[in-house]
Amino acid sequence: MRLRDVLYQTNHDLGNFLEAEVLLKSCLGLERRDIYLNPDRPLTRYELNLLEEAIEKRKKRLPLAYITGAKEFYSLEFRVTPDTFIPRPETEFIVDAVLNIVYGKRSKAGQVRRTAQRLINVVDLGTGCGNIAITLARYIPFSRIYATEISKKALEVAKENAQRHRVIDRITFLEGDLFSPLEDRRLEGKIDFLVSNPPYLIRSQINSLMPEVANYEPGIALDGGGDGLSFYRRIIEGAVEYLKSRGYLILEMGIGQAPKVKEMIEKTKEFLSIEIIKDYSGIERVITSLK
Repeated sequence: MRLRDVLYQTNHDLGNFLEAEVLLKSCLGLERRDIYLNPDRPLTRYELNLLEEAIEKRKKRLPLAYITGAKEFYSLEFRVTPDTFIPRPETEFIVDAVLNIVYGKRSKAGQVRRTAQRLINVVDLGTGCGNIAITLARYIPFSRIYATEISKKALEVAKENAQRHRVIDRITFLEGDLFSPLEDRRLEGKIDFLVSNPPYLIRSQINSLMPEVANYEPGIALDGGGDGLSFYRRIIEGAVEYLKSRGYLILEMGIGQAPKVKEMIEKTKEFLSIEIIKDYSGIERVITSLK
């Protein structure tokens, strides 16, 4: 079979032309342009077998990122496995929030941080494949980042991604639950940015999600407890201890959680201002708090 025939057959099998393109690129080691510049190229039996296996996995609703082993985040490619949560576009708003503060863009809270290249200390709780920590390290060369993760297998993927993007020397990867790996690091009161995309789904609702999420993504990265807010309580409490004066707590939130998370932060009486950022769908997605 020729490339063009295989592309249209894969689209017919999956009912999704973009996914058909992605599978061809991944299985055949091609760039998108190669598919259209050489549409009459014949496929070997080995290549056809690889593609057929990938199609069958996708029909069983295995996430595309787990089939290809890669996901783009903030224009960088990250390796992902079933041990890691798949990065989402809305999480890029966390990175945007940090970069806007570091490089002097004024936030709604009226705070400005100059570009003077003093060391910026960042903690990323629950780093997963490392997408937030690594992206920040790439875009803030004068940063020192501590990334914690309870899953040893996910942490290994994160380290691999950091090596790939050449920032492994500026990220300290620590295995453990939230703040616990930081306890002997003497970082209390020294952190400029504490960021996290914590598990925020209500436990009883996880099984009702689309199969790609409910059946395949790691439950430990999804389960936010009985009300979806258990991690926010712990993170907000710990943030007070680790953030320096005029440090920032920046968290991603689920749909409808912003008012409750904001209330939790306000109750600490430790933060001077709070800003809620909406994603491209108008959902209140990220909360930034200045201590």
